[in-house]
Formats: sequence, structure tokens, C-alpha cells
Amino acid sequence: MPAPSTPPSDPTRERTGLLLAVVAVALFSLKVVVVKLGLADGLTVETLMAWRMLLSVPVYVAVGVVAFRRADAVAAPRSLVAAAALGVHSYYVCTWLDFTGMRYISAQLERLVLFTYPALTAVLAWAILGERFTRRHAASLGLSYAGVLLVFGAEAGHAGPHTALGVGLVFAAALLFAGYVVLAKPVIAALGSQRFTCVAMTAATAAILAHQLVRTTSTPAEAAADWITPAALAYGAVLAVVCTVAPSFMLSEAIARIGAGRASAAGNLGPVVTALAAVVVLDEPFGPAQAGGLVLIVVGVGLLAKK
Repeated sequence: MPAPSTPPSDPTRERTGLLLAVVAVALFSLKVVVVKLGLADGLTVETLMAWRMLLSVPVYVAVGVVAFRRADAVAAPRSLVAAAALGVHSYYVCTWLDFTGMRYISAQLERLVLFTYPALTAVLAWAILGERFTRRHAASLGLSYAGVLLVFGAEAGHAGPHTALGVGLVFAAALLFAGYVVLAKPVIAALGSQRFTCVAMTAATAAILAHQLVRTTSTPAEAAADWITPAALAYGAVLAVVCTVAPSFMLSEAIARIGAGRASAAGNLGPVVTALAAVVVLDEPFGPAQAGGLVLIVVGVGLLAKK
């Protein structure tokens, strides 16, 4: 009996999937540039976070509601609580650390530090889940942080005394996000990605709005006038639509067309896109140290994507 033949691949579908993955990565990577522009225009970290979530969460909630209605099994309360906690962990705590760190370091250095989270994920998966930690993981970790140190050394000499603080905040965000990736796997398996995202985004939005209300000492009317401004709406809309919602759906479609491995490999373009945008839009310098750090980190993270 002849073996079943493999269905022929569709070149157009594969090209479209690859294009979607590349565009998604590019849009995700522009987030740091938009945040830097918003901070330069006088907006606060909390305001940018609040508008990003307020304008994006309705989409994810709508998708999640449909997923809850179509689900065969009722979600366990324990899984819902875990999803909410992980949402606050990632979309609130990690984002606040990352956005705050951007106040002190360049967009390029922020992206390079944050981009090391896959190597940190491998370390945490080994420490928490007992997964293998191979020489490839060790090489990835070494190359990644050699690249970060190279760029940090070049930037610390002229960027002011708070460069180390900025790097520390963004590194904390990367470390906590790596923990989120490890801890979220069983919860996503229990709920499904759409229900998980709906609960996580909703909980994070509530936490961010609570933060925004607690931090102000003015009256509600004065607080509203402070953060409900045309500039805040504009930056929030770009962060929500262009840098969050649109690329998330593009990446999902890319995974459906070309698979998770090939789609995730496009993520190596992220620091390159950020560096180009930072030089063109923010007028940041790009010299041998930035180029060398970029190469080291892209190669280091690429080791984890290689079969």
C-alpha cells in the first residue's frame, strides 16, 4: 500500500505568511520609538500604558467572549485566577518596568536588553520546570549579554548617570516576562489562547487604571484633564492599534500559514527595525558598538530558534 503523499505547499500562502510575520515584528518593534516620542512630549508612563490598554482591550475582550461561548468545557475558576494574575504580571508590571526604563536609555539599548528574554526563558525553564539547559542555551546567553554589555559600555559614557538604572529596569522586565512565558504555558493549555488573552488583558487594564487613579492627588476632573488630551489619545491609538492589536493578529495568521518556528524566526528582525527607526526618527547614534551588540544578540537568540 503506497504511503500517503504530503500535500503540496502553496507558495503564495507561504510568501504571504512570511510577509505577515515580518510586518508584525516590525510593528511590534516600533513600540519603543512611539513610547520615547510620547515621553519626550511630556506624557507619563502611566498615561501611555492606560491609553494603550483602554484602546486595545475591547478587541481582545470581544474575541475572548466569542471563545468563551464556543468553548466545550467551562473554564475552571483556578485557571481564570491564574490568567488574571499572569496578565497583571506581564501587561502591567513588566510593561511599567519597560516603559520606565525607556526614560533613561536609548531605544536601541532597551530593545537589545528586552530581546534577551528567550535566553532567560531557557534558564527559568531549566530552574523551574526541569527542562534541559544545553551548551546552545549557554552560548545564547553568553552572546546575548556580551552584546548588551558592548552597547551599555558605549552608551554609559555619554548618556548620563541613570543608564544603569534604565538597563536594570528593562532587564527586570525581561526577566519577569521570561517567567511569564514559562508560567503561562499550562494556563494557556487549560483555557486556550483566546480566553487566556481576554482574561489577562482585562485584569491588566483594571490594574493599570487603578495605578493611574492612585498616583494622582488632584480631583477627578483635574486628573481627567491631565491625561485625556489629544496627544495622549494619538499616542495611545498608535500604541494600541499599530503596535499591539494589528501585529498580534498578523502574527497569529502568519503562524497559521507558515508555522510557529518560521514565524518566530522573523523575530530576529526586531532589534534591526528598532535600530533603524531610532536612528531615523529619534536621531540616535549608531556606531561600531551598536552594530556589534546587535549582531551578537541576534546571533545569540538565533541559536535558540535553530533546530
